[in-house]
Amino acid sequence: MRRGGVASRRAIAYAGGGLTNGRSPNAAPCARLDHPMYANSIAAFFDLVTRGLAAPRAVARIVIDRAPDLRERFLMVGLAAALQGALWALAGLLAPQVAVGLAGMLALAAVQFVNYVITATAAYHIGARLGGKGGPADVATAVAWHGVLVAALTPLQAGAIAGGAGGEISGVGAIMLVCYAGLNVWLLASCIAEAHRFASTGRVAFFTVGLFMALGLLLSLFLGGMSTP
Repeated sequence: MRRGGVASRRAIAYAGGGLTNGRSPNAAPCARLDHPMYANSIAAFFDLVTRGLAAPRAVARIVIDRAPDLRERFLMVGLAAALQGALWALAGLLAPQVAVGLAGMLALAAVQFVNYVITATAAYHIGARLGGKGGPADVATAVAWHGVLVAALTPLQAGAIAGGAGGEISGVGAIMLVCYAGLNVWLLASCIAEAHRFASTGRVAFFTVGLFMALGLLLSLFLGGMSTP
């Protein structure tokens, strides 16, 4: 098997390795890898994503303890972009008004990588100034994993956009938008708090809102520069 194939499988198979490593004291008991379900690393991956949405700090610790290297962290970001693109494509089939073309998907993937670099850098330096104990690799891993979790929330984002396709966001669309934004902030705060070993996720969430606002400004400037002839 080629090296690239092995690395790709490792990016997906963090679920398998993490479920039995026993390194996280906060993690709930998980099934062993000899269970037939885990014969397929994709099944293990989706199981870990589900667990990550329900218990973000415990699962973030599992992923961090796997200590992925730089290449593997970028594979995780690429995996998140691929999952997001697949879910947007599915949403476009179900609701044509939210369809995203190939150029749009490539732009989303580019934004995801830029977002990852900026967020990981800011989260490490700001967290360290506030007394965080996480190293750069730990924080970068946590932010990459957050990208995977948020990609799984794409249906909420697509539903909110579909609800506002007529120019006004419906009540259901507004609820979905609030749920998406709230979960996005909470998941990132949980991942960063675990990476830096902060006791309070809520306090980190407060700073995360500010980080998202700054990130939104930077990304708007980035995209504006791309569209300038």
